[in-house]
Amino acid sequence: MDNILHFSDKELCVVEKAIDLAEDMVTDYFNMSSDEWMGYRYEVRTLAELSHKEKTDKAFAQICKYECVKEKDLIYPEAFDLYRICLQDNWILHAVNVSLSKISLRPLILYIAVHELSHVVRFSKYYKDFFASPAEKELEEAKVHSITCEMLKSLKDNTLNRILGHYRTYCSES
Repeated sequence: MDNILHFSDKELCVVEKAIDLAEDMVTDYFNMSSDEWMGYRYEVRTLAELSHKEKTDKAFAQICKYECVKEKDLIYPEAFDLYRICLQDNWILHAVNVSLSKISLRPLILYIAVHELSHVVRFSKYYKDFFASPAEKELEEAKVHSITCEMLKSLKDNTLNRILGHYRTYCSES
């Protein structure tokens, strides 16, 4: 892809609303309270905000994990993991712009956000290994695709159904 695409202000509003809905859906699915959800440390960044190592040409998004230290005081610093969901605007917009099946931004972002937030929960709550072997990562990816499909299948959206259809192998699993 020769020229790098970035989300416009209007598209960023769509992204923000889709992420809000995804957060609600993930919270409900994993049966978490608002307080518990607030305990998960993650952030969502778009291409313009990403470092070179956070960019990929292999996916619409990826998660990077950072170990952070918050110094409450010098004797007892608080360490925590921060998961950064790195949206790849260029690949997302390319999929929307060249799609023959008329994929629109909102459902695609909703799928991506639900998927990535499910990873965050599974890494944090169920202690799935972020640094797992490639075979284990492939199994985790399949499980998260299945979970994502389960969450989204009840929504009545033709574009979302086409996206879920793309992952039908995972969506048919329990």
